Amino acid sequence: MKKILIMDKDSSTLNDISRLVTALNYEPVVIFNLSSSQQNLIRDDIAAIFLDVETKMIKAAEVIHYFNSPQKLMSSREIPVFLMYTNPNSKFVAEAVALPHTARLKKPFSIEALFKLIDGALNLDAIEYEQFTNEYKLQQLKEYIGKTDTWLEKFGALLSN
Repeated sequence: MKKILIMDKDSSTLNDISRLVTALNYEPVVIFNLSSSQQNLIRDDIAAIFLDVETKMIKAAEVIHYFNSPQKLMSSREIPVFLMYTNPNSKFVAEAVALPHTARLKKPFSIEALFKLIDGALNLDAIEYEQFTNEYKLQQLKEYIGKTDTWLEKFGALLSN
């Protein structure tokens, strides 16, 4: 399962993003410090990053360089980075906006705005949702049983002649 990395200290934001990405069949991964979590993060498992640029524990430049440095982009895809902020006039926001990123998200935000960003950056149509996969398999099995039942009736009719 692909992971969505969330770097924020605000519990409301963490809950909103986590609930939405879980509903979209992604695994939310919350970290507060990149250096202590680097060993557990595999770049290819990360689908997107939500980064609160006003969190002083995390430096936006380090995060973006770690995941989307030019060397990593030569051999792999770019990971969408969403910059989150509360105060648009903050020096942290000004520094982060100068870095390569996918989009900005002013907090507080609506779930609809969050979904729109994720939908625009990730291919949500390609996600296999377990309930749909199971429903499809069940439908296929019912069709197979129906065809088998029809075939057995015809075969029985041939044997009785």
